[in-house]
Amino acid sequence: MLSIVLLVFLGLSGVGLLLDKTLLGMVESTRRITTALAWHDERSADLSALRIAIGDQTRRVEKGGIVPESRWQALEHESASRLADSGPHEGALPTDVQHAMVDMRREEQRFAEAAAILMRGARRNDGAIKRDMPRFVAALHDLEQQRFQVHQQLVKQLNWRSRLVEALARRALVQMAVAVAIFVMLVTLLFVWLRMRIMRPLMTIVTAVRAMNAGEAPTPLPLIGRRDELGELAVALDALGHAAEERERIQRQVEYLAHHDSLTGLANRLVFADALSMALRAGHRIALLAIDLDGFKGVNDTLGHATGDMLLKRAGALLVQAAGEQDVVARIGGDEFAIIHHLPPGESDAGALVDRLFAIVAADPGSPAIRFSVGIALSPRHGLEGDELQACADIALYRAKADGRHRARHYDAAMDEERRQRHWLAHELCDSALRGELRLAFQPIADCKTRRIIGQEALARWTHPVLGPIKPDVFIAIAEENGLILEIGEHLLIEALMIARCWPPDWMLAINLSPVQLRDPGLATDMLKLIRAHGMDPRRIEVEVTEGVLIEQRETATANLLRLREAGVRIVMDDFGTGYSSLSSLQQFPFDKIKIDRSFVSAMDEKGPALSIVRASIGLGRSLNIPIVAEGVETEAQHATLLELGCDQVQGYLIGRPTLQQARAA
Repeated sequence: MLSIVLLVFLGLSGVGLLLDKTLLGMVESTRRITTALAWHDERSADLSALRIAIGDQTRRVEKGGIVPESRWQALEHESASRLADSGPHEGALPTDVQHAMVDMRREEQRFAEAAAILMRGARRNDGAIKRDMPRFVAALHDLEQQRFQVHQQLVKQLNWRSRLVEALARRALVQMAVAVAIFVMLVTLLFVWLRMRIMRPLMTIVTAVRAMNAGEAPTPLPLIGRRDELGELAVALDALGHAAEERERIQRQVEYLAHHDSLTGLANRLVFADALSMALRAGHRIALLAIDLDGFKGVNDTLGHATGDMLLKRAGALLVQAAGEQDVVARIGGDEFAIIHHLPPGESDAGALVDRLFAIVAADPGSPAIRFSVGIALSPRHGLEGDELQACADIALYRAKADGRHRARHYDAAMDEERRQRHWLAHELCDSALRGELRLAFQPIADCKTRRIIGQEALARWTHPVLGPIKPDVFIAIAEENGLILEIGEHLLIEALMIARCWPPDWMLAINLSPVQLRDPGLATDMLKLIRAHGMDPRRIEVEVTEGVLIEQRETATANLLRLREAGVRIVMDDFGTGYSSLSSLQQFPFDKIKIDRSFVSAMDEKGPALSIVRASIGLGRSLNIPIVAEGVETEAQHATLLELGCDQVQGYLIGRPTLQQARAA
């Protein structure tokens, strides 16, 4: 637009300059003609006076008068000087005027010659005047005629140029008015264009910048499509706005992640600790629930991390659904959750919340099923500090797990006493093998058809001098928790090998290995060294493991089992059917034998799915060509059923109870 205005302005200026130049030329030519006309009139007057003076002198001579010579000389000089004046430059005059001026000068020459002849004759005698006068008069008449024509030509040119100057002046005025109008219109259009194309977009950009400074979300600018500097500025501003918005979003996300668990969206440990501290400082009556998701590791490692993550999300959603509006639900880490429950008036504990939670879990149709173990501590009854209350809730949670999982337990002082007792038992267990308190009991395993003994399973027993016999599931768990299981396992293996040397050569020795033992990368190598050192054939050894060994540190456990199996040791899956994915474990590792858990065998006589599970397990063993062992056989009816179903081996009180045996001296 600015270029258009500039071009129009230059065009109007050029036309105006041409018109002004033409007008100035006409004015200059009019001035020259006016000057020539004035000179012509003045010359005519001079010539008229000269003519009169010559006529007076000649008439005086004719009348007999005497004219002094000086007078005639003066007239001759005046005639010569006046006729010698060339006047204005003829080249600056129009052509027709120039031609007339040339003719006039020629007539002036004739007149001057006739006047000179007349005055010379008048000096001699009056007769010469009569002779020369006609010629003088004729020259004078021709001169006046020619001068009249020149005068007419000059007047005509002057009048024509005056009219032309007047027309040019009017045209100049009209052009000036038009130029002013066009210029005003262009300036107006330029102002409107600047307002629409420059000022308004700039105000839009300024408004957007102010909105960005105020923290508002950037709005799309209508200038982005423009292909000029403002369009580029709008694109840059839009990119800056989106960058600021993205930075704000990232900042909000960082703040959210700083206070929430990224997977479940629950409060994290930091927020949980702050909320617990604030509630205790305010003196609120609260119940702290420590919650573990039972069996999560089995789901996560056998069904995949994606399924495990979905299980955690479902668990978090169920906890939020059960909790109150003022409660804080947090994920502490892994499969550990916590709830800060504000006790309403009239409620002494979190029983209503626990009942609601387990009812929601029972109604949840998702798979795998969710199971919670819950430990509950109350404030101010059990503590006024956060760490103290959490410790009490963890102790109650441990009791809930020990009692069978998927249940809730409130903290009491007896639990603390039990914890201290377990700590004392762990201390006592350290030297129990050296004191001879740890022994092995062997339970026979028989062929199902003939009931012939084909081997025995080594079972650990601990008899404390003060407490008496300690249950294996208690002291084995304590040994695993305190890192004693490897030392105890090696001691019991040596004792079992020494005792098994006295057995019939076709009997096999079954040994139980815990998942903790199989995490040791050198377990298989150490076991094979001991087996060979005691002269035992590895093919007589069976290692019984639960499917849990293939869950935690799967690579190390699998490597140990494969090393043992390559040496001839047979690998037995114990407690088949009680885990999340026994079938998946069979697919992951080539087990040599499957042992059906005693819970299914004991329930075969009752109504329920136990018999179907046993039948399916035996059928699975046949299809995979894997021997099946049924443990916990106590009645003839159970044996008859297993025999009918095609079970390969049996173990239980019907075959023989576990008995202590002494190693013979070499």
